Amino acid sequence: MVRSSMSALILSHAVLALVAPGPAQAAKGGTAIAVFPIQNRAGDSAATRVLDRALWLELNQWGRVIEPQTTRDSLRRLRLRNGDRAAPALLRRLGETLGVDWLVSAALHDADRRLVPRLTVSARVYSRTSGELVWAGYKGASGLDRRGLLGRGRITSLEVLVPLVVRELLSSLPAAAHGDTATEATPTTPAGTVAIVPFGGSTSRRATFNAETVTEATRARLFRTGVPTLSPNRAHEILRRFQGGRFGGVTAETRAALHGSGGAATILTGAVEAYEVGGSEFEPEPRVAIAMRLLDGATGRILWTDALEREGWDGEGLFASGRVHSRGALVHRMVKTLTERLDKKGVVPPRRPEKQP
Repeated sequence: MVRSSMSALILSHAVLALVAPGPAQAAKGGTAIAVFPIQNRAGDSAATRVLDRALWLELNQWGRVIEPQTTRDSLRRLRLRNGDRAAPALLRRLGETLGVDWLVSAALHDADRRLVPRLTVSARVYSRTSGELVWAGYKGASGLDRRGLLGRGRITSLEVLVPLVVRELLSSLPAAAHGDTATEATPTTPAGTVAIVPFGGSTSRRATFNAETVTEATRARLFRTGVPTLSPNRAHEILRRFQGGRFGGVTAETRAALHGSGGAATILTGAVEAYEVGGSEFEPEPRVAIAMRLLDGATGRILWTDALEREGWDGEGLFASGRVHSRGALVHRMVKTLTERLDKKGVVPPRRPEKQP
């Protein structure tokens, strides 16, 4: 066991060295970035440390990441634990105190160390100037995703998988990441803004965390396709005030506040009814069930509702192509399908073309 753990650690450092920017690649000066402590929803401290390091190295290609201890000290003084729940004014104050342009929040949702390692990660970037969200990303993966003929390319260590996933996660940062949008304030809420109320969960285990995973996958999907969404920290203020932070449903008072003070034209929420893994140790098969609904912000009328239940092998093709082995990757596919169906209903505003598939 010790030898196995040591081997995984060595491999992890080797992969981090490969994906990390060299002296000529790393940005000098430019955007200053603060990274909040990772939200460890998976309960895996070792994976959290590797994720933190991989995120730090990757973000250094976009700017200059300040020392973690400096960020932690400022968070402690302001009594902040979760950037996604801090009011925009408080994030602006923190950004000014730290002298940074971006405030980055990330979560480790799934970390499975069995024969086939599986990982789900999300991240969000907040602007110092506005204190609101300017980018959201999500990525689920397994050690079999890169497997080729004869099993080549299979990854057997979670520590090796983490930095590869982080690179893919941050690859969708837009051109604005170089500073032409991420540091500009957003003085008004864009027309047609969608408020995402965190999904509810009814799974037998980890219901709240499973629902949070699907919520962040949905947020990242809408952001990528250009749908204007209410910053999660603004939405959280309203949810805390009017319904005690309860998720999955929207009271009349909450809806009115999201529409009035939040400027949300519509409200998207839903529920996670299954978030499981079956199959074998060698070929895990996830199963996920999601329901979504969209409400009119002004009236509360249901504009659209849909649900989807899938297993990882539903889209299997020739030679097992198309199989999905992680719950996080399956969620991504399902959220994409559901939001495409929503788009066809014409109840969300026109937006910029999607930048990446």
